[in-house]
Amino acid sequence: MKTNTLSVVVVAYNIPRELPRTLLSLATPYQQDVTTDDYEVIVVDNGSSPAVGEGLVADYGPNFRLLRIDDALPSPAAAVNRGIREARGDNIGVMIDGARIVTPGLVHFARIGLGMAPTAVVAAPGWYLGSDTQVNARSNGYTKAIEDSLLQSIRWPEDGYRLFEIGTMDESSVDPWFTPISEANALFMSRESWQVIGGMDERFTYPGGGLVNIDTLERAMEMPRAKLILTLGEATFHQLHGGVATNASVEQPKHWLLWKAERDALRGRANFTFHAPSAFVGSLPPALAPHLARALIVSPHGAGPATAAGFRAQLKPSEEPALTNQAAAALVELAKVELERGNYKAAADVARMASSHAPAELATSRVLLSAGLLSRYNEHRDAAYFTAIGDAHRVIGENETADIQYRNALALAADSVGAHAGLASTRMSGPSYYDWLERFYSELKPAVVVEIGVFDGVSLSKVKAPTLAIGIDPNPRATVALGAQTHIFPETSDAFFDRGGADALLAGRPVGVGFIDGLHTFDQVLRDFANLERYCDAGSVLLVHDTAALDEATQRVPPTTQFHTGDVWKLVPALRTLRPDLDVFTIATPWTGLTVISGFGKGRYDRSWIADAGQRFANMEFAEIEANLGEALGLVANEWEPVLARIRANLVGKAVASHNQGGWRRQIARLMKRL
Repeated sequence: MKTNTLSVVVVAYNIPRELPRTLLSLATPYQQDVTTDDYEVIVVDNGSSPAVGEGLVADYGPNFRLLRIDDALPSPAAAVNRGIREARGDNIGVMIDGARIVTPGLVHFARIGLGMAPTAVVAAPGWYLGSDTQVNARSNGYTKAIEDSLLQSIRWPEDGYRLFEIGTMDESSVDPWFTPISEANALFMSRESWQVIGGMDERFTYPGGGLVNIDTLERAMEMPRAKLILTLGEATFHQLHGGVATNASVEQPKHWLLWKAERDALRGRANFTFHAPSAFVGSLPPALAPHLARALIVSPHGAGPATAAGFRAQLKPSEEPALTNQAAAALVELAKVELERGNYKAAADVARMASSHAPAELATSRVLLSAGLLSRYNEHRDAAYFTAIGDAHRVIGENETADIQYRNALALAADSVGAHAGLASTRMSGPSYYDWLERFYSELKPAVVVEIGVFDGVSLSKVKAPTLAIGIDPNPRATVALGAQTHIFPETSDAFFDRGGADALLAGRPVGVGFIDGLHTFDQVLRDFANLERYCDAGSVLLVHDTAALDEATQRVPPTTQFHTGDVWKLVPALRTLRPDLDVFTIATPWTGLTVISGFGKGRYDRSWIADAGQRFANMEFAEIEANLGEALGLVANEWEPVLARIRANLVGKAVASHNQGGWRRQIARLMKRL
């Protein structure tokens, strides 16, 4: 009988679904450029129940044979060594896990690689089926049924290289074409080399072998003149089968501690070694080139074929399939944002959250794939990471968990704007204060709007013709188009009102809506309110932003955080205590509330209460109202219709009450026309 030049040992244990695919991928004609005379495949059944059938193995060709170990040990090391002893070839390849589909050129290029050096160690990189490592994928709903559908989607086994379309690199490879590896799930050496290292060390006794596979590559590379040669464009793809290593999502950290302890006991405590390839064998098939853009990334060990920026540029949103699951879709969009920001660990974990909501739809997600790959270069969890995870939980309504993540971020970076904004958003959600301004202006149709605190002009842009808009800010930066006749005064509000700046513009008309969003201190907002009230009548509404402070730290004066409301909130209890004639309530709109004040024009304008407010409330501590914020601020739901009804009733009622001042019918008609 002719001696085969290569023997491939495949260990099988309770993988009836996966083994036929593995064997088919090792058989001709799937394997290209080889004949059945060039190699043999030895299947070692390591105690499967039921046993692997002789007929199953024989069906794949005359070069396939089966060995059965009835008294098998939990570790596959002895089964591997049995296969090596029974091998007839001059060179021997080992697949310790028989649940791996291989690419069509593996046998051919392994044979070539073995001839490239006297002590060649030829390795094929490891991949998983699916867009994530199977430890994570299984936790997020990835199943055998989904995996079956993936293989059907590429019409496997018609073109074995299309496996790259539905796979992701495993943890031992990272960037398998150009960087060092720590493990090989298809390892080829000469018979003499296997004898030199003594095969696999059978003292590794845990199920699955623990770290015996890593140990085997390490000992092989310790041989004198050992040359690691990687197959370029060839790989093994792991199928989901419930193994103790790659498929043990919950238990794996515990397993790793045991495996590491066993390895340390046998080898002494040592770090894991990544072995740099000396050469590559094979080529990238033309059909594979479009799919490599999904996977190749810059390596920490040196420049790879694509930069990280170039890789991200490949991730066009249009290429991510539309998702039917709304939670998954929202999370994918967030993952894209974090990926673009370079927060790879956060992007990966957010994408995995999305996958848990729609595992079948995201089984080939490019966002999940790319974020997962890039995150392997930086597993650091900083404030930006926890903020992103908080955002992810918040967008799917898990506010309690989001709150915990935001506080984790603040524990690392006490001045994190993102974390503060996230906390505020878990507390208040729905339409923003910009939305409220737009609706107030649309529904109330004020003749005049006065805004204190222009900033970038976004809020002022909500005013539309024919309303007259007056903006006051010492440093205005109007960066958006304005939709009404607008007068902007670059001065403090105190200076504006002290010189009577509103008198000529108003020409006796009342302020329809006043919006106070200037200097965030109680004493200033109190003065701004008093100055605006001079121009209010029964149809006027004043709005004050940032009255629902997030917490004690963010309301301090002077500010100690970038996210800052100041102690503007003190105006609300002051008005509710000293001005019972006014209707004062606060809309729970993100991020920090919008207080609505109406009921003006009853009686003579009186400023005597202002000094009292300053004395009684200036030194009020936030802790005095924090536990009962809703009552202290008169918080109402962030819902338009109830708020509009309240304002409508209040404005009309106040107009009727003021009829003793004359002209009440005309006043009611004007107000009803507004509403």
